[in-house]
Amino acid sequence: MKKTTRRTFLAGVAAAVPLAATAAVAPGSVKDNPAFKTCPRARGGKNASRFPQVIVQDQNKQKAWFYEDLIADKLVLVSFTSVKGENYYPLLSNLVKVHQMIEDRVGKDVQMYTVTTDPYHDTPDALKALADKYGAKWRFLTGAPEDIREILASFNARGSLYALTWIGNEKTGRWLNKPSRLQPLYIAEAVARLSTGKQHKPFLVDMHSV
Repeated sequence: MKKTTRRTFLAGVAAAVPLAATAAVAPGSVKDNPAFKTCPRARGGKNASRFPQVIVQDQNKQKAWFYEDLIADKLVLVSFTSVKGENYYPLLSNLVKVHQMIEDRVGKDVQMYTVTTDPYHDTPDALKALADKYGAKWRFLTGAPEDIREILASFNARGSLYALTWIGNEKTGRWLNKPSRLQPLYIAEAVARLSTGKQHKPFLVDMHSV
C-alpha cells in the first residue's frame, strides 16, 4: 500500500475545503440553521462589496441575511432609530406617513426596513412594541451588536442618532438619501424616481414637488 505523505494529506484537505464551503452556503442552509454564519460578503449584487453579509432578526423573530435576502435586487427604504432614540429625536411618525403614501407597494416591489442603532437593548420584542406604538407596518431589524455595527458603518451611520433614510434600487445600483423628518412627499418621491418601468415617476405632484 502506498504510504500517505504529509504533502499528499495537505493536498487532500485543500481540495475538500471548497466542497465544504459550497455545502455551507447551499440553499436552505440558513433556514435550517439561521445562526450559522458562513461568509463575510454576499455572493453577488450591485453593492455586495459595500453591504455586510450578516444575519438580522425582525420584530417577529424572523431571521434573514441582510444583503442577500433583504437588499439584493430590491427597491428599499432603510431608516435608523432605536427605542430610546425615539424619545429624543422621533422619526417614526414621519416615516409612517411615507408608508401611507406607498402602502400599495410596500411588501411587493418596495421593501421598507428600520435598523436599530442600539442592538444591545433593542430586542425583537422591544422593536415590536415600538412598531405597534406608531402603527409602523414594516420590518424592524436587530441582531448581534457586531453585525449591526457593520450595517451601520455601510450606511456611514455614526452614533446612536442617525437621521437619514436611504432609498436604493439594487437592480440598478442607484442609492440616495433623504432626512428622515423631511416632508413625507419628498421621501416617497425618491422611491418613485428610483423605480423602474411604469412605477418610475420623476415627480409625484408637479414640478415644484422636488
